[in-house]
Amino acid sequence: MAKTKNGKDKIGSYNVGRIVLDIVMLFLGLVFIIGTIAGKGDDIAAGFVRIIGGVLIAVGIFALINFLRIKEKTLFDWIVLIIGLSIAVVGIVFIVNPLPVITVFNFIFGIIIAIYAIVIIVAAVGTLRLSGAKYWWFSVLFGVIALGLGAVIIFYNFATKTLTIVIGITLVVGAIGGIANAILASQAKKEFKANSKILEDATFTVESTKAAGSDNNDPEDESTRA
Repeated sequence: MAKTKNGKDKIGSYNVGRIVLDIVMLFLGLVFIIGTIAGKGDDIAAGFVRIIGGVLIAVGIFALINFLRIKEKTLFDWIVLIIGLSIAVVGIVFIVNPLPVITVFNFIFGIIIAIYAIVIIVAAVGTLRLSGAKYWWFSVLFGVIALGLGAVIIFYNFATKTLTIVIGITLVVGAIGGIANAILASQAKKEFKANSKILEDATFTVESTKAAGSDNNDPEDESTRA
């Protein structure tokens, strides 16, 4: 029973809503692959760097707004502001001149993909497998492939066209692994609820039978009959 309860806790801790992120990754991966085949590999890489730059600028703006809202500013608040503005400056550089960033793009992106692949593997082994989900190894397989591709992206210096295609394939593989995790977690949760209901019905039947038996053997009833 404890093992079943532990399975429920682990399924509940897995955020199935993360499938939205995986769908976005899948879409981005297809954009990278199709766009590169169409001869837009450099533009896609530059556009992606600019998107990252926009996110960094948004972080800096948020830090500035938060700083201005604080009435009594401490040294920590100033440090956070300086860090936020520094991040915003980096974002501006990404937007204005993305080409130098593309030269180290493989290293940055490879690390991100490798981390996400590890998350997929840990979720499959530590959550789905222990909860009794079927085909949990399917997610592990795609996680391992994504991890290998992430390592390839980090350690090999490709031309931009090849790099964007490899990145696109890696995004698609990672997204499939994440979506598989979400689907398997959802199925395991449904199976757990079904098994719990069967167990509750069986327990109720046993308790009802015991109660009926105790009523039939009630001494007071026997004395009344006498």
